[in-house]
Amino acid sequence: MKRTPLKVAIAAICFVNLLYMIPSVAVSGMVAAFPDQPQNTVLLLLTLPNLTGIAGIVAEPWLEKRFSRRQLSITALAVFFGSGLASFVLRENLPALIAASVVMGAAYGMQATLYPLLVNDGFEGEERSRVMGMVTGMLQLGRVAATLVGGVLARSGWYNVYLCFLAVLVPLVLAVLFLPRQSHSQELPQEEGDWFSLSGAVRLAVEGFAFAALFYMVNTHLSLYVEGYGLGDTALTGVISAAGCVLAGLISTGFAWFERRTGRFTMTGAFGILGALYLAGSLWISLPGAVLCVAGAFLGMGLFSPNLMLGFSRCAGPRRLAAVTAAVLTVVNVGYFASPYITGFLAGFVGESPADVFRVAGVLGLVCALGSALASRKPQAPLQAAQEQVR
Repeated sequence: MKRTPLKVAIAAICFVNLLYMIPSVAVSGMVAAFPDQPQNTVLLLLTLPNLTGIAGIVAEPWLEKRFSRRQLSITALAVFFGSGLASFVLRENLPALIAASVVMGAAYGMQATLYPLLVNDGFEGEERSRVMGMVTGMLQLGRVAATLVGGVLARSGWYNVYLCFLAVLVPLVLAVLFLPRQSHSQELPQEEGDWFSLSGAVRLAVEGFAFAALFYMVNTHLSLYVEGYGLGDTALTGVISAAGCVLAGLISTGFAWFERRTGRFTMTGAFGILGALYLAGSLWISLPGAVLCVAGAFLGMGLFSPNLMLGFSRCAGPRRLAAVTAAVLTVVNVGYFASPYITGFLAGFVGESPADVFRVAGVLGLVCALGSALASRKPQAPLQAAQEQVR
């Protein structure tokens, strides 16, 4: 049976899922709007959604015991839309904006957990790989579209970036119309689908944490690299970043093709590409060097993201899939937060310039690629033999 409407609905959910980042295009206007407030307080509008996103991730498996994934998806989208609309309406009230950001982050975290569950639930085999690649590609493409549109809207008022949340109405309607009323795990007999592989989940979490920490370098240090070395201004940094997001989206969309060729060494390739291009960019300090750093990060992300989402179904049965997904995604989010501290600390032994930090991250990426290759050198046992029964 063709499931095109379901694919479209999940892709639309992913397309808007990174809208919580949209205020980042209007930081200067945001800070100027609250001159009597400390800058760090105003910037909570950017950082809080990432933190409260973890709460949404952790809450999803518990909520799933009482509600269907369809109900949770519709609720998360409605709350996401409502928090964006409230931010636009209450734009002159900083405490209200902060409260809306807290709620927005929780809704984002729940959506981030639900979409891989919906894909794993609705598709099998190579079709699952194709769909997962497509919807994770939509995450990055949606981020680019929101950044471009938000930048235009912010010219007539920083708060207009929140008008981008009107786009959430599209996936909200599609979710109501096309998401299944009952998940596959709810249809299974009680004794089925209750397995999980602890070793598989741990490996997924470790690789996810490491890649997240290395990837986030491009967000925290690209501007320092481009502007610090006099290669361009913030506009150029934005263009390079947007191009990287498009690149990641295209790679993710074709993930099934790449997976057939890389097999169990997909993560080895993601780490290797990131590490090699980071290292090249750190040694060749120039605009092309900055482009290499961005290409390394987003080429790797294009392989990493769908591989991570597909990995959940390889280490957990349907009944435990939500819990394992939430646990691993929590670790990955911690990796994003810890990134500047980890790489900054290690770079301190060789230097603190942007090139030094990218150089250290590049070496770490190659080390992780080697570790991933060693862990993947033997084919995995058949699924049934690998299942560690946990009753």
